[in-house]
Amino acid sequence: MPKFNKQLIVTLLLALFLTQSCISLTSKSATFDEVQYFGIGKYIMQHQKWDVMGAILHPPLTYYLGSLPLLFAKEDPQLWEYGDVKRDLDFLGAPDIYRGQELLSLPENKDDRLLISSRLLTALVSLLLGYYVYRFSRELFGEASGVLSLFFFSFCPNMLAFSGISVPDMPLTVFSFISIYYLWLSLKRDARKYTMLAGLFLGLALLCKFTALLLLPLDVCIFTLFMLKEKRNVAAKGTTVLCIAVLLLFGGYSFNMTPFVQGNLYRLSQAETGQSTFLMGQYSVHGWWYYYPLAFLMKTPISLLTVFSLALALLCKSWKDNWQALLFLLAPVVAIMFFFCAAPYSIALRYILPIYPFIFVIAGSLARQGKRIRYFTGLMAVWYVGASLYVAPHYLAYFNEAVGGPGNGYKYLVDGNLDWGQDLKGLKKFMDKNGIKRISLSYFGADSPQRYGIEYDWLPSHYLLNPAKERPVQIHSDQLLAISATNLQGLYLDDRNQFKWLLQSQPIAKIGYSIFVYDLGGRGKYTN
Repeated sequence: MPKFNKQLIVTLLLALFLTQSCISLTSKSATFDEVQYFGIGKYIMQHQKWDVMGAILHPPLTYYLGSLPLLFAKEDPQLWEYGDVKRDLDFLGAPDIYRGQELLSLPENKDDRLLISSRLLTALVSLLLGYYVYRFSRELFGEASGVLSLFFFSFCPNMLAFSGISVPDMPLTVFSFISIYYLWLSLKRDARKYTMLAGLFLGLALLCKFTALLLLPLDVCIFTLFMLKEKRNVAAKGTTVLCIAVLLLFGGYSFNMTPFVQGNLYRLSQAETGQSTFLMGQYSVHGWWYYYPLAFLMKTPISLLTVFSLALALLCKSWKDNWQALLFLLAPVVAIMFFFCAAPYSIALRYILPIYPFIFVIAGSLARQGKRIRYFTGLMAVWYVGASLYVAPHYLAYFNEAVGGPGNGYKYLVDGNLDWGQDLKGLKKFMDKNGIKRISLSYFGADSPQRYGIEYDWLPSHYLLNPAKERPVQIHSDQLLAISATNLQGLYLDDRNQFKWLLQSQPIAKIGYSIFVYDLGGRGKYTN
């Protein structure tokens, strides 16, 4: 492939990814976790304290990143003083939810400018992942494979979804993958810079999310297997990588590791108590071992699953020639999937998001195969793009054709797999387009409908303020209802059957596939 064409294609694919991500991130309201985390990084940077609710939930790097647009915004200092926080029986949320809503209501955040800027920083970090997917694949399997792997990255609904949300999952995925790439280079070549870069990106991953600690035993296993196979002592490189990563981790906490320890202890206690989870009509607080494999199979395009399986089979067939590629690409996938299958609770696909870049690289290896396989891969690529464009810009709600697509997703998974509170903007547009002044709303999320001008009558919800100060006793037969998919399945409601009767009715609209609108009075036609 000529150098000019290569650079043009790589640039075009990265630009397409960023464009799709930006369209999505500007069209969505704040997700549940974004409201919780909004502004925490600014508080930590200004006060060097982790004494506010939510601050120890994750390491601070993504808090810092997400708070950069807020540095010059002026907020009420009392928002951080929990003794003065509004406590209302109808408001079921924690103080950090209320604080986040107030910060999102600042004049500086008009039209979600601060939120969008925060999300854009995550999207730009995600571009780095695309480049390194291309680079790793190219160096393992050749130029054409690099471009194909980048193609799979650029149109992946899950990558597009989380590149446009200011939460730790995408930065963790980026830095974890890059650390493995430089680990491979450091073992393959003697240049010291690769060892240092492996340590740097491992440290950045550790500063994103506590689950990045899994990378430490994974790296040890990779080093050990490499030494056994190559008969080379690389212990010094491993020690250097670890020392750099730990030093960076300490620096990220300003050399005060108490919040790191507290955060891990909190996560361990959370594992003991569990969290309510929904899977195909079942409910559990401790999840199922098969939750993540099923979520992966349902929320990954069938075309990608097909080419990945074929590519993996061909690599394994000639494993003696490809053992290094299999070690560095497959070991992280197996380790991450095994770890979360064994975890004491199940939450959402985003917990296994770091496996996807390795899958893209493996799938890209098909570009070096014969004509018949390349033609087949081309057909799969067309299907892949079609699936991504079909769900755009509602990438978080993506489900593949095996379960009936995004419109059927609520039957299988909810919460952060489909409905994370992201479609209030879409609901407001639907109401304006159809002349609807007021609606009965059961919203799952932490954002505030009032921010978007939505007038509503409160229905039982998870974290939604009841402005009327009274809970409705019954739903009238002529009401217009908007019900979040998570509440439709009753996952976090006191009465899980609260809205189950609506599952037998046909909604007049599915806003972003996450908010279902029902016209109980059958008053007429509506425009979506």
